[in-house]
Amino acid sequence: MTYVPHDRDDDVILDQTQRLDTTPAPAFPAVGNGVDAQSAQPVDPFAGRPAVTVGYAESPAAPRDRTVFQFVWEAILLLLTLNALFLVYQRQDEIFGGDATMDALNGQFAALTPLLLTAVGFGLTLRLGAVNLAVPAMPMLVLAVPSLFVGTNPLVGLAYTAGAAAVVAIVFTVLTVVFRLPAWLAGLASLVLLAGSFAGLLELAELLDATGQPGTWSNPGSLWLFLGAAALSIAGGLLGLVPAVRDRFSKVRGATDGTGDREAASVFALLGGTFLALLLAALGGFAAVVFSGADGTGFAGVPGMFVLGGDASLTLVPLVLIVVFLAGTSPWGRRGPVFGTVLAAVAVWSLDLVWGSLAEDQFQQWTGAVYAGLLLLGLFVSFGLDRLGRPKEPVEDDDTGATTELPSNYDPADPGTGLFDPSLQDPAAANR
Repeated sequence: MTYVPHDRDDDVILDQTQRLDTTPAPAFPAVGNGVDAQSAQPVDPFAGRPAVTVGYAESPAAPRDRTVFQFVWEAILLLLTLNALFLVYQRQDEIFGGDATMDALNGQFAALTPLLLTAVGFGLTLRLGAVNLAVPAMPMLVLAVPSLFVGTNPLVGLAYTAGAAAVVAIVFTVLTVVFRLPAWLAGLASLVLLAGSFAGLLELAELLDATGQPGTWSNPGSLWLFLGAAALSIAGGLLGLVPAVRDRFSKVRGATDGTGDREAASVFALLGGTFLALLLAALGGFAAVVFSGADGTGFAGVPGMFVLGGDASLTLVPLVLIVVFLAGTSPWGRRGPVFGTVLAAVAVWSLDLVWGSLAEDQFQQWTGAVYAGLLLLGLFVSFGLDRLGRPKEPVEDDDTGATTELPSNYDPADPGTGLFDPSLQDPAAANR
């Protein structure tokens, strides 16, 4: 019997037993049959955690080279070119035999235009990352067989010239992309191919009955031809500043040296760029024949510039290399000039005129040394601009998520909650 005090309200029924909370406990999966009490679905003990969907963001594009140092060098090159022109003006009597009139300068502009076109073509192969040593030899190909590559109808001869450039471009692309040969070796093989084709081209000219005198076009003026070549060079330099074009050049360079994918767009860009470079150089010899009537024995009265034989290879090729590297073209194809090629061509040509006006034998015997010095200077300038123009290295942020400093409100006597605090110092690690 339960004792009930006499002063307790009888309406409230109380006893001395503990009343337990009757809230239902959360459902847990049964252990015996492996069935969830709520969903009645089997539980797989080996299922593990559910898969987490991870989103992958596209990696940022590689930073491009800075071009500000290139324009600084071109400003310096402009001053150097003006100084070289002033030297020509001072020695105009020795160079031109009198005052530097427009009639006297026509021959110089006519010889400077092919040099500029060849330099632009060779610089394009460097920008592609696939230097082609056959480019400086393309004017010689036209001048060697003018009856075929110019002919009595220059339009037909221009088609033959483009065809020859296309064949060399295809050979070069196959050797670099398919056989994975280094670009310089493939270019050297293309150069040997051109040298070995002269006899066959002469036979082909006879078969096609193209043995007459090459036809000519009316000359608009050597100055206008040079200005057209200069405009073409500057337009190509401005086009090379477009980010999409620079990215494509990088992909072509990767496909050439084997560090990137050989995708179809890069291969066709390499083929098209190589063809354009070879065609520009060939147009140098084509223009020399069509507009100035050069027949391979000399060019515009300037000996050694476009003379067939050893003098041509020993004069034209070094001048092209000097112009390209003095313009600031990167040897690795990372960057190209805008106005630099035109300025370097005028400066080098002016220095060549001044040096040629020195009649003393003790100066003339050092011509090769002067070319070598200018080439080394160009390589030094190109290398320096390449180092200065590289993008800045990204600075990694410091990891401040964990620190060894104790918080200001830390009390060693406080036992805490027992949870792991990453901001606290590990005593065992601190005593090691």
